[in-house]
Amino acid sequence: DAASTFKSALQVYATRAEVSRLSTGSHRLDQLLSGIEPTRFYLFFGDPKEEAPDRLLYRLMVETLKPGELSGKVIYLLCGNYRRDRTTLDSDLLLSLLEDSGLDLDEALGKIQFIGVFSEAQLMNAPALVEELVKEHDDIRLLAVQQISKLFYSEKAIRHENPAEFTGVISRLKEICALHGIAMVASCESKRRKGLIPEPKGGNFLRHSANVITYLRIMKGGDISAQLVKHFDKDRSGKRVRFSGEDDVLGRITKHSMRGRIQNTMTHLRSVYREALKDDNLQEAFDQVWETWNLEQGAMIYAQVVSSMDLLNLTGAISNRREIEELRRRVEELERKDEA
Repeated sequence: DAASTFKSALQVYATRAEVSRLSTGSHRLDQLLSGIEPTRFYLFFGDPKEEAPDRLLYRLMVETLKPGELSGKVIYLLCGNYRRDRTTLDSDLLLSLLEDSGLDLDEALGKIQFIGVFSEAQLMNAPALVEELVKEHDDIRLLAVQQISKLFYSEKAIRHENPAEFTGVISRLKEICALHGIAMVASCESKRRKGLIPEPKGGNFLRHSANVITYLRIMKGGDISAQLVKHFDKDRSGKRVRFSGEDDVLGRITKHSMRGRIQNTMTHLRSVYREALKDDNLQEAFDQVWETWNLEQGAMIYAQVVSSMDLLNLTGAISNRREIEELRRRVEELERKDEA
């Protein structure tokens, strides 16, 4: 009947809250976007001289390769006519990010499936190549498209093909990702700036197809202004973010809002509170409690930490843990004496 067919808004929201999301590598950007959700199409654009969207694309690839719930392989689609308007793989940046992440380089690079397209005709054939890879590998988690609109819409584009063909490419790539639970993330250039936020190059269809659109602009000091232009579940807003890692937490998020708060608190307590503990045994006990927190994040997402009373309870719990460990050691010593 109709009651069993239709879902309430609360049911839909609860189901979506359970969906695991990839991280961008920046906790503040994750907060702005609510993470990178499988089956969705995310478009990042900015000034071509700054290359911020492309840099983010590499970080997303590395985040996808890291161990975790959504760990898997990546399809990297590079678009650009190398004779007229070069788009190149920044191998130095990619290798640096992989090394910083602690991943084995050979193993990690083996999980990135590379497709290079250098003409409109090759781009039109790209969806077939992507689909072939998806069928061959059942653990593709991310389709990363560098400069998705450059071949058709850059100022130096040759335009041998009808720009309408570009809409078919976007539709097919998006369809493949939606069918196979893959997140699609693309970078592109911005148009010449009119007003505070320009438009991405690629025509109306690209802007319509993308579920999330974010404008990235490098600020003085190296921070990046991220302006959320379009989102399927959020209003327009912006954040000042960094890609260097200092504001990152644990990489991947599920039930993003509460888990992000918990992870923030955990990281802060480990870096500030733990170091303030004068007793080495207390620090060791804190490390054991922290590992428990890390394992039990799923059970904690329905409660928010930390109030002053929580901190008092935390200190008492750590002290109790120290006493328990001391008693355990004494019992083990007595047992060894009895055995002797």
